[in-house]
Amino acid sequence: MSLREVLTIAKKEFRVQGRYRVVWLNFALTPFFILAPWVFTAKFLSSSFGESVLVGSIMWYWLNQYFFGLQEAFEDEREEGTLVSVALSPVSLLSFLVGKGLWMIVECSYITVVTITIFKLAGVSAGFKLIPLYIASGFYMFAFSLLWAGLVLRFRRIGGVNLLTQEALAVTSGVTADIRAYPRIVRGVAYLIPLTYTIIVGRKILHGDLSGLSYYLLGLNLVTLAYLLVGIWMIKRGEEFLRISGEWEAW
Repeated sequence: MSLREVLTIAKKEFRVQGRYRVVWLNFALTPFFILAPWVFTAKFLSSSFGESVLVGSIMWYWLNQYFFGLQEAFEDEREEGTLVSVALSPVSLLSFLVGKGLWMIVECSYITVVTITIFKLAGVSAGFKLIPLYIASGFYMFAFSLLWAGLVLRFRRIGGVNLLTQEALAVTSGVTADIRAYPRIVRGVAYLIPLTYTIIVGRKILHGDLSGLSYYLLGLNLVTLAYLLVGIWMIKRGEEFLRISGEWEAW
């Protein structure tokens, strides 16, 4: 994988997305309507809880975009009949996905700024000062999502439970709750999910509580690194399987 390969894919995505300007209107409005029921229900209980849920929801939406984006990176190319061309090009599949992910940072940053602005106007603030943190969390969500991309590459039908998987991760990681209220077993599972750590860190910074922050950051880096390594291994194994079986265009 080289920087030139990654930037080539990212530029290609920029040119494609730039031609569909209506999509950017969809990016601007859709997240608000998806997240609003969670956020306003929490705000009804307390303003602080509404803000905490908004932080968790935005963190989750980055994961949502990466899970769908990396899965569709394969599905769209298959639909257009160009996945074989990608496989035959000098660009590795890993570079292909990293290039897609690099562009999605721009996409998700736009979504985040617009969504925070709309909620601010609606009376719920997640703090514009957290925008750098949301962007940083995106790198962790991308690394985590590489594992999902590897699974989709090797086991195509698993893509059918993408949204269900995301929702399970959202509930477990405490998007709309404090995981300290969960049973011990569920908390144990939650700490295996990078999203849990980014949500905790975001809420602590929002409320000015920096106690234990270094431990959560350490946990975030260790857990994400493990998923990243497994994800890269899965992608390479999946690519090897497809080259042997010749099922690049199979659905």
